[in-house]
Amino acid sequence: MSEAQKTNYKHSLQVESTSNFENASGSDDSISDYGVKETNILQDRRIGLWGAISLIVNKIIGAGIFSTPSTIFQLAGSPGLSLVIWGLAGIISYCGSLVMLEFGSSLPISGGIKVYMERSFSPKLLMTCIYLFYCIFLQTSASNAITASEYLLKAAGVDSTTWKERGLAIASVSFAVITHAVAPRVGRGLQDILGVVKLFILFFIVCTGFAALGGHLKVPKPNNLNVSTSFKGTSSSGYNIGTALLDAIFSYQGYDNLNAVLSEVKNPQRTLRIALPTAMCLVTVLYILANIAYFAGVSREEFMSSDITIAATLFRNVYGQSAAVKALPALVALSAIGHLLSVAFSVSRLIQELAKDGTTPFPDLLMQNRPFKTPIFSLAIHLGVTILFVCAPPAGDAFSFVVGLGTYPSVFLLTLITIGLLKLRYSKTESFHSPFTVPWPALVFYLAANIFLLVMPFIPPTSPTSLPYYLSPVVSLAILALGVIYYYGRWVILPWTFGYKLELVAVGLSDGSQVSRYKIRKSE
Repeated sequence: MSEAQKTNYKHSLQVESTSNFENASGSDDSISDYGVKETNILQDRRIGLWGAISLIVNKIIGAGIFSTPSTIFQLAGSPGLSLVIWGLAGIISYCGSLVMLEFGSSLPISGGIKVYMERSFSPKLLMTCIYLFYCIFLQTSASNAITASEYLLKAAGVDSTTWKERGLAIASVSFAVITHAVAPRVGRGLQDILGVVKLFILFFIVCTGFAALGGHLKVPKPNNLNVSTSFKGTSSSGYNIGTALLDAIFSYQGYDNLNAVLSEVKNPQRTLRIALPTAMCLVTVLYILANIAYFAGVSREEFMSSDITIAATLFRNVYGQSAAVKALPALVALSAIGHLLSVAFSVSRLIQELAKDGTTPFPDLLMQNRPFKTPIFSLAIHLGVTILFVCAPPAGDAFSFVVGLGTYPSVFLLTLITIGLLKLRYSKTESFHSPFTVPWPALVFYLAANIFLLVMPFIPPTSPTSLPYYLSPVVSLAILALGVIYYYGRWVILPWTFGYKLELVAVGLSDGSQVSRYKIRKSE
């Protein structure tokens, strides 16, 4: 480990001194109470280059690319603007991946955004508490679990009902969680295989688009890609365009997934430097080509009225009612299940990291990886919250609102760490060093784009909505604010009220992280 990395580790693990808790102590009589044993906490480094790429690809590519293009077209109003939005979202997301690359190269340990928030801002523990509520309540798999169930029912030719969808959604996410809990090698292997399947599906869609461009269609050829007409009907609504961009960026989200588990990656800095740009370039090129394929074979009217994935409409127009069309729902379901596996893998590790910090309930239990070398109890937390989000909201707009809560806070936290990166670069006292540096134009562009995305949802839409247009960002920010309340309640107000101090006891681990616990000491 280089001197620069040691300095960054030191800063990332530094302990605050406040009136409510003292400096960390590593004395044996304090640590022994917690039975800290690295083999029961740390994961093995088993993720290679392809595993790293598949983690990113599986998190980014869910079912959105097969259905979201129709929503974006309806908001954008024209094929030309739709393609511009997909390209712009790809550029913004690629710049975001460079931010992840700079932070990850400097701090190659698990935790991702959590570690970068702690490194950038004080008090460190406040950042940890905010991330705790984000990770547990806003990183569920509810939307892709429901998507997987919908398309499994379509593939089986079974009529869909609310409880059939919910039951199959619970079974899908349970499969992902249980596989990772008791058969971790099988779970990682399935992730790698489904990563290949997703790329194959997109490649097949692109090839189908070339066939459509060549005139091999069973319907009249749409003229969506003509230079003279491609921008006809473009929306003039800032709200619609901003919403379309936010939806497109949602389809690219997940480029931080590898950073969340860097302690399990072989040669993490080198792997990250290859895997992140490779995955993002693959996804961006395939997304744009897939959208060109849709416009090559699907008319504007079908974009507006299709009640199935736009990919299925393309296949029907090119191949007719063939086996390819019937197989597509099953392939979309597999894509969604790959996303479930990826999210369950990374979120459970993040909960484990939070338990190591001593901020979660029952931290000794949640940080353990016994008996299968997997964080079983953290996986159970993720499963329970996802099932709650699947079953609690009523069908319709309320459900769509709940499962869509994760987008806005993700943008908020990514904006926060981008500001943090600027702060670390400018500060002379932080001693922040990284083998990779994001170019200034990319960093500034990414920050400006994120600020736009944070402001845009508060601009009133041109037409009324069934739910208040600002409800999703307000509720998601309120959930993050619970982390602030939790921090001040547990570490400031309660110690002051009952006259005690919290003494931080910490022990460093070989991967650069630490196990922290807070012991109550009576004030003198």
